[in-house]
Amino acid sequence: MSGPFRKPGGRRLGGPRGLGELMGATLGTAKLARGVGRARAILAWPQAVGPEIARLTRPRTQQGSVLFIEVRDSATAHHLTMQRHHFLKALRALLGDDSVTELRFSVGAVREAVTAPPPPALPAPDKARARRLVSEVQDDLRPAALRAAEAITRARKWREAQGWRPCPVCEEPSAEQPCRACTLTLADPNVRRTARALLRDPERLPAVAEVIGDSGSNAARHLALRLLEGQLDLLALECVRSGQEDGYREFLAQQADVYLSLILRRPRSALQRRDRVNLPENARNVLNAGRG
Repeated sequence: MSGPFRKPGGRRLGGPRGLGELMGATLGTAKLARGVGRARAILAWPQAVGPEIARLTRPRTQQGSVLFIEVRDSATAHHLTMQRHHFLKALRALLGDDSVTELRFSVGAVREAVTAPPPPALPAPDKARARRLVSEVQDDLRPAALRAAEAITRARKWREAQGWRPCPVCEEPSAEQPCRACTLTLADPNVRRTARALLRDPERLPAVAEVIGDSGSNAARHLALRLLEGQLDLLALECVRSGQEDGYREFLAQQADVYLSLILRRPRSALQRRDRVNLPENARNVLNAGRG
């Protein structure tokens, strides 16, 4: 019996497909899927960062989990790089996954549309905040850095205008509370271990960022403060029940100092009585009603 029918060019019309043909189709589909996945981050960039940052930047390509973004000059690239964790959190929240884990800014060709309206003037407090962000930038780079800082401030206000509230961990405006990036960080076992260590030694907080990064440090501090709030409420209740018994009150005062050290980012030795205004209400009332 003759073999499967073939086209005049030699391709078979029936029977099993060749391995090379199957692999080519499979690889082609995989490449297309990867391309679409990378395009998502590039297309989502303007919505994630807001119109002001989008005007200064152009997402060029994604390689692996790194998104490469072009800006107009080196000062803007440097300033946006220093603030990149804010944009990364907003982008990952919009994408709903961790397909982008790093942003890299470099100088490139970024054209602003001729018809683009000028950016709105910032209120005086926001302009002052932007100036503080560039206070240590060299004089020759400061004008460009200030434009970037003002754009960052406008982007923050734009997210707030969408109804986003500050994340309780990183304090950046977010639709989710905590934001998606911080939610993932809070679940990290290293962050949880660090939070327990901070309960014993809050003075370690400045050094924590060198080990688990700024986002990890903020998350560990947040977890420690939440644990301390629960302890302070229970201790305050026991103090009231026991009539300010010395043992409970002394432990309450100790835990209150740990709480204040973390929330004020100050060593316990530098705390003063007036700092108690930052304590949860029950603990503050009990300590202020007692002596010392």
